[in-house]
Amino acid sequence: MRKGAFAFGFAFLAACVFAGGASAAVAKGKAGKKNEEIVLTSEGGMEWDSNKKTFTAEDKALAVRGDTALGADKMTAFYREVPGKSNEFFRVTATGNVIITTPKQVIHADRADYEIEKSVIILKGNPVKLFAGDERMTSKVLELWQEQNMAVARRDVVAVKDARRLESETVKAYFSKKGGQNEIERFEAEDGVKITNGKETVTGDSGVYHVAREEAVLMGNVRITQGDNYILGEVADINMRTGVSRLQTPAGAGRPKGKVTGVFLPEKKKKSNKAGRGDLSETEKNAAAEKENEEQNDNASNEKLLGTSDAS
Repeated sequence: MRKGAFAFGFAFLAACVFAGGASAAVAKGKAGKKNEEIVLTSEGGMEWDSNKKTFTAEDKALAVRGDTALGADKMTAFYREVPGKSNEFFRVTATGNVIITTPKQVIHADRADYEIEKSVIILKGNPVKLFAGDERMTSKVLELWQEQNMAVARRDVVAVKDARRLESETVKAYFSKKGGQNEIERFEAEDGVKITNGKETVTGDSGVYHVAREEAVLMGNVRITQGDNYILGEVADINMRTGVSRLQTPAGAGRPKGKVTGVFLPEKKKKSNKAGRGDLSETEKNAAAEKENEEQNDNASNEKLLGTSDAS
């Protein structure tokens, strides 16, 4: 949905609410915080099916409840009749160019199912895109739990901020309010996690990443890699800002404290080639060729020696 169309939807909504327009479908939830009006509007008209107890809006449909707005190409609201009271909306489904705005985030998806009584929105897309401050997260499925200030992303999850990239199959994002704005406070990753920051790559079975501090704790089969070097352990404390990581294998139930293994490889020698000798003199080219032949002979001798040793 285009930004201009979404803004027009809000203007149309205001006109319906203050003028009592018949195209606005208004219902109330249950007691307490959930007792807020649901207002459904569209630019292309609306169908009310009293048998199915649905309102269907097409062409830039918009549903608003409190500070949450849900827009889509097509939207259907389901309600139940309550004797002596207003109708209660309990679910809204939206398909096509779905966009959700809240004080915490903006989300784009292909489909959304809004379970009103639970204050849960389940989104599906290829992918679903969530924007919250400087954070950007994509996944195939996203569950937005409004009252818990939490989002759960599932399948092919990628969360990016600046140079930091977090990948996993399941990620929970927790929101907090800072400086009048809602931001992602931390990520909790399950089912395998990978974090990169342009300098190093860290993998593990699960992990927690604190966004503001840029600190992560990874657990289970942890591997920290920098170039060709890597270290292995069970628990890693990683400061992505300073580049300092601490890896250990602590004692567990019936298991003594284990070792941390590190593998550090020397820098590989860059091999000369004919294309790289264009600027060399004839003498330098001959010297480089002789050195290359010596290295090949040495390698052949080593291979022969190793072959003899294996046969003995």
